[in-house]
Amino acid sequence: MSEKTRLIVIAGPQSSGKTTIMNLLEKKYPHIPFIEETNQFTVVDKNHLGGAYVDNQTERQINDVDIAKIKEIDRSRSALFMETGILHTTYAEYYCDEKTAQSYLEKYIKAHEGLDPIIFFIDTKPQISWKRRRKTYIQRIDRAGVTDVNKKKEMLEFYRTRIINIYHLWNKYFRLIPFEKYMIKNSYKSWERFEKEIMGKIKTHTP
Repeated sequence: MSEKTRLIVIAGPQSSGKTTIMNLLEKKYPHIPFIEETNQFTVVDKNHLGGAYVDNQTERQINDVDIAKIKEIDRSRSALFMETGILHTTYAEYYCDEKTAQSYLEKYIKAHEGLDPIIFFIDTKPQISWKRRRKTYIQRIDRAGVTDVNKKKEMLEFYRTRIINIYHLWNKYFRLIPFEKYMIKNSYKSWERFEKEIMGKIKTHTP
């Protein structure tokens, strides 16, 4: 095991299971600090409509805050857990452009100096993400006070198409990351099988 601080990143599309895994890891490894995920809810407010409604400026802010968190990591620690991390570059291309995303990728890589990062990417097909996430989106729309039936349908379709359109970028930036990385598929497996697989892989790479 490297003497550098091990930064364990859990990433994946919406409803891939990453947050649930992070919660399990927090219980299993209470001695290892967790870095709060940077997203539209933490940089804007908790009532934000979600990723589909992120704009260029907000996405840049998310990446800037996330990179700053990585730079500030105490390099004397043995390990830390982080959600999404460098794979925010996926969103940077989608909501900004490829040039911006590539620039952020370089900044992320530089920010990891002095760390020993490892990425666990949960690959989940967009149709599965949508099926799992649809109810959450309906709740967000309701909280926003939208009552018009046609408007609700329009907003739901907006969410659905964003999940589909962004999927190929997850795989693109996973391939571009120059760190140790693993892909775990979670589209059609039972939760028990998926949990056993990913928790087993993480265990072998956690100090």
